[in-house]
Amino acid sequence: MIDRLDKYFKKYLDNYVFLELMPHYIKREHLDFMRGVPMPVKKEFLKELAGEEGIKIQYFIEGMIDLIGLDSSFRYAPQYINFLNYVNKDIPKVIVSLAIDFAKEEQLIHAAVLLRAALRINRDDPDALYNYMLVCRNLYNDSDDDDYIADLKMEVFESLKHLKEVRPEFAMTYYFLGFAYINAGRYSSAAREWKTFVSLSGPCEERGEIQGRLTELEIPVKIEQAYMDVINGRWEQGLAVLESYRGDEMLKGWWPLYYYLGVGYNRTGRYKEAVEALREALKDNPSGAEILAELVIANNALGDEVNAEKYKKKLDLIRERQQRK
Repeated sequence: MIDRLDKYFKKYLDNYVFLELMPHYIKREHLDFMRGVPMPVKKEFLKELAGEEGIKIQYFIEGMIDLIGLDSSFRYAPQYINFLNYVNKDIPKVIVSLAIDFAKEEQLIHAAVLLRAALRINRDDPDALYNYMLVCRNLYNDSDDDDYIADLKMEVFESLKHLKEVRPEFAMTYYFLGFAYINAGRYSSAAREWKTFVSLSGPCEERGEIQGRLTELEIPVKIEQAYMDVINGRWEQGLAVLESYRGDEMLKGWWPLYYYLGVGYNRTGRYKEAVEALREALKDNPSGAEILAELVIANNALGDEVNAEKYKKKLDLIRERQQRK
């Protein structure tokens, strides 16, 4: 995973101030690697400095965990990780447990921060990967910010792919991967993951659900294969299948069918039909960069400079926004 979520979490750094460990503590605990390293503590705990006991080491530990999760490029993260492992060799498990508690209380941001920290300490921890994926799913389901949703969906997808590598026998990975591929319009891939889920899972509610979804995917998979025929030069073969589903009530509003048709018509020089199909796709996916790119091709071919420029400007805006992520 890349650190695409830093921009959403760094604002919380303002909740912390930095102190230094006392020299006698460093000497007593043999913590030379922490000499001169600023220790984070939440501002709300500063009042305890005036008390007889001073700041408790637990507050520093909580601060270090938070800082690691808030800012993936934080300068002192390596020292913090060394310290946390020194305090508890099973610290990732402790952090995951805390994160689950926060998630149950609907404190999803804090849960995500903790799980990011656990993955910085051990990027292959399956419990951290799985729970981080679940928290990210819940976060994007609660949002209406397109960029935020897109970034979280990518975190979900990459977490699942990595979880598949480190724990290939875990059935629920394939359950959620199927949905991730559906969101990306990759129906054959979704079917593959869900078939693996069915083969690995025992009797459960999700198994029955996915068996039903696999049946529903049969037509989208055929359409996707027809699209692959189109882009691989088997235009007439692919278009024959795609056109057989045009007007199907079950597929009404399913933009990929009309996008695939538009691509096929563009590749075979049927530009007017391409524009018609692609406009239909655009109704249900108005920010679809791939649809807009094909509309630019079709309108240029028809000599319609006005519409070609209109779609190009919209396409450029979408691509600029994607590049800023």
